[in-house]
Amino acid sequence: MKQEDSATEGPLGGIDGRTFDVVIIGGGISGASSAQHLAAAGFNVLLVEKSDFASAATSRSSRLLHSGLRYLAPPKSLWDFVKKPSSFFAGVDTARKSAMVGDELVRNLPNRIRPTRLLLPIVETAAFRGWQIDLGARFLKLIGRRKTPLNYVRTSHDDARNLPFIQWLREGNRLESVVEIDDHQFHWPERICIDSIMDAERMGAVVLNYTAAEDITREDDLWQVAVRGKDGTHATVSGKVLLNFTGAWTDRTNAMTAAGKAPKRQIIGVKGVSLAVQLPESYEGVGIAGLNSEGDAIMCMPWGKLHYIGPTETVYEGNIDDVKPEDEDIDELIHEINLFMPGFNMDRSKILHAWAGVRPITYDPDRPKGRRMPFSVIHDLGREGYPNMLTVTWNAIMFHQPTARRIVKEVSKRVRPGGSPQPLRYEGERDQAETSSPFMDSWPEVTRADIVRCAEKEHARDLVGILYRRTGLGWYVRIPDTKVREAAELIAPTLGWDAGDIDREVETFSAYVRKYHMIGDTDWSA
Repeated sequence: MKQEDSATEGPLGGIDGRTFDVVIIGGGISGASSAQHLAAAGFNVLLVEKSDFASAATSRSSRLLHSGLRYLAPPKSLWDFVKKPSSFFAGVDTARKSAMVGDELVRNLPNRIRPTRLLLPIVETAAFRGWQIDLGARFLKLIGRRKTPLNYVRTSHDDARNLPFIQWLREGNRLESVVEIDDHQFHWPERICIDSIMDAERMGAVVLNYTAAEDITREDDLWQVAVRGKDGTHATVSGKVLLNFTGAWTDRTNAMTAAGKAPKRQIIGVKGVSLAVQLPESYEGVGIAGLNSEGDAIMCMPWGKLHYIGPTETVYEGNIDDVKPEDEDIDELIHEINLFMPGFNMDRSKILHAWAGVRPITYDPDRPKGRRMPFSVIHDLGREGYPNMLTVTWNAIMFHQPTARRIVKEVSKRVRPGGSPQPLRYEGERDQAETSSPFMDSWPEVTRADIVRCAEKEHARDLVGILYRRTGLGWYVRIPDTKVREAAELIAPTLGWDAGDIDREVETFSAYVRKYHMIGDTDWSA
């Protein structure tokens, strides 16, 4: 029997013909956190991801853990809330939930969350005044019962002149004052996703990356899912409940199930591009946010020892399997940041690297860029003739844990767990028994042992999966070609690579960063 016709070897051999309580398609943050919480609740879970875990929208997040204050701001003026009170109540609800999950994530993920001092300039041409922001901060504290302090300060124009960024702002806006708050960022969201997946596996879930769902049918009250591995092997599994958590691919995956009429459209893809730059050392840990010429957010936020500028907000109808920064995206960002902060004098020479992603925002025919509130919308496709099938849209990373708990409740309505509850671990355990030297002196948090561990214990199959998703190294430092090769040599014994494989993997990594990150010429790893 040919390898492509066999499911008796490799990781798929153990699942062919099996029935699971829950089959999850999609290994981003939605699928990862749901798999973890479902496994902890005693469900028998299979998670499959067609690429690597955390390789799509999860890895392109702004990484902001919003305090909730921004959701209390009207789109243009306070009259917007008077004319459409539903938008006010949606904003209040989102602000309240943001404050609550902020406290929870700071508590649950202490090593994955980092504080950021955020500046919000209030200009005379804005839709709201400084005193209204003061009121919003007090209201947020009241409705959110927030335990993590905002350390809110509003500084007059004259006293704010020495703050970072302020001297770069456009004078024509006539700065009134500057609000300062303590916000937070995820250290890197891919790591949170990987931690969740590895914890799900620890509790008995089967987790498979590079395993694509190719066909979905409904037979004998079960979902039948045909999957194919990267090596050509295939298997068919059954699931009592099917969760389509494929993000930008949601509608495409839904269409696989359609014997007749396909489910209604659920997402609209909005492309976001960001640029990394190097700012003075005194700006480290401080960010600024405002509005671009179309009224969308534009930010310059800490990114390790760097800062990023972005994002763009463009409806995307291109190839979702090949999303990358384009020249028009870069030109747009340069134009917008120079409108917001002309004193920075942004140009292409300051770009260290860039990235692009597609956000799966809830589709709404009346909103060209989708429905932004609420976040984390769970859709029951049983109402459309697809029983025991759920999807989720616009699941912001900051809401991943409460969304996963809601998923557990929904699944529990449909099937009883076959196992016993287990305690989950929000942060992955690391083997500290073996000491190891830093892989790069410029980022000592990542050791040589960490590189090897990714291949041995975390399902990494290539250099991008290790140097970006599992260690985060590529996001924050320039990795020289010699170090890329060293990483390949470290993991070669685990992955069975020979000298030719190492050469190919190094070149594949180099081609990836050129295409998807537009790596510049500046040596920013020194």
